[in-house]
Amino acid sequence: MPLTTYRIDRDGAERMLVLLHGWSAEQHHLAAYVPLVDPGERYTAVAPRALHDLPEGDGASWYERTEQGPDAASFRHAVDTVAGFIDTELAAADITHDRCVLAGFSQGGFISLALALRAEAPNYAGVWAMCCALPDIDGLDLDLGSGDGRPALIQVGEHDRIITPDRGLAAAAAMRDGGWNVSEVEYDMAHSQTIEMMIDARAWLAAI
Repeated sequence: MPLTTYRIDRDGAERMLVLLHGWSAEQHHLAAYVPLVDPGERYTAVAPRALHDLPEGDGASWYERTEQGPDAASFRHAVDTVAGFIDTELAAADITHDRCVLAGFSQGGFISLALALRAEAPNYAGVWAMCCALPDIDGLDLDLGSGDGRPALIQVGEHDRIITPDRGLAAAAAMRDGGWNVSEVEYDMAHSQTIEMMIDARAWLAAI
């Protein structure tokens, strides 16, 4: 079944920005920031809705969770599904993976990092991860040495109790060691997004 998707098409755009929302949000969540982070309209933006609707219409989740953390099979299924979605979107727009930026918040950030870092992944143009960490999932092999100087933006909340800042900073350090050109920024916030984050992301995207 095709993913429900919110799109912001830009005439003549030769780049794509894929936005993956967090738990209990939906496809419009990060898409609302697109006019702020890409005022030059360089990117067509696509924002799919996560796979699992939550009860009572309260958004969606990318993968199932257990008391021990993400369900491994559910997480891997989400990564494969989003990878196929991206392949289809890029082919339809005649855009290559190296002109596609992955972005995600919380659960969506974990999926974005998995897509960019898993073994034999396409060389995406960059990855922007908010309030997340490196995925540690059984059966998901990451190639942390695949950076080749590509850009990554890691944004963490100094008061985040859901994904503590040390985990995000550890992801930034591991990716830097693997050859990624990493920018990591800490913010005076909990598990959320701020306008300051989006302004920093705007400058980062403009430089790609």
